[in-house]
Amino acid sequence: MFKQLIIPLIASQAMASYCLKYVDDSLSVKQETRTANAQIAHDKAKENNWVHEDQNFPKNIWFVMFWSIDNGDYQGQGHIALAYMDDAGNMQIHDSEVHRGAREVYTNFEDFYAWFGSVGIQMTFLGWGEGVDGVKLLEKVEPVAQPKPVEAETKKENKVEESLDILKKKKKKKELWKVYVFPFSFSKDKIFKNNFFENE
Repeated sequence: MFKQLIIPLIASQAMASYCLKYVDDSLSVKQETRTANAQIAHDKAKENNWVHEDQNFPKNIWFVMFWSIDNGDYQGQGHIALAYMDDAGNMQIHDSEVHRGAREVYTNFEDFYAWFGSVGIQMTFLGWGEGVDGVKLLEKVEPVAQPKPVEAETKKENKVEESLDILKKKKKKKELWKVYVFPFSFSKDKIFKNNFFENE
């Protein structure tokens, strides 16, 4: 489970081939921490343990995505984008291509790969990230541990037993009170007699 630390300004302007600049601008990354290209940015984020090499994307928060570029003029420079997924699995992918006005927002990986594949670029997904160039968008939050049903039931049973013990002790005290405090009674003619000799 993750929580959002920074909401990116996804409407930031972009230029062709400057995917990392678009993401860094959206996150207000300081100039001194910006890296030369998306591949280097990925490698740095991976060193910080910010990269997850799976597709178990966090829901309802923004994160980054990394790809390698495997051929062509930009081979080795990588690609980066901002992404968001809701509870229903609907995805948005925003990169420099979208925000320079070349196309609409990508809504899935197939759409993304088809766009770059149309100009012969081959890419490999490297993972999603918690941050880039020294800026974290999100952080992991440990869920609060809930008591196990068995433990809860045991606690309930213990409370019942404690209540029964209290009632038993009260009853015992009441009986002792009767024996030791009230051994005598009044007869109808108000003569004070001991209970044990009342029938004599």
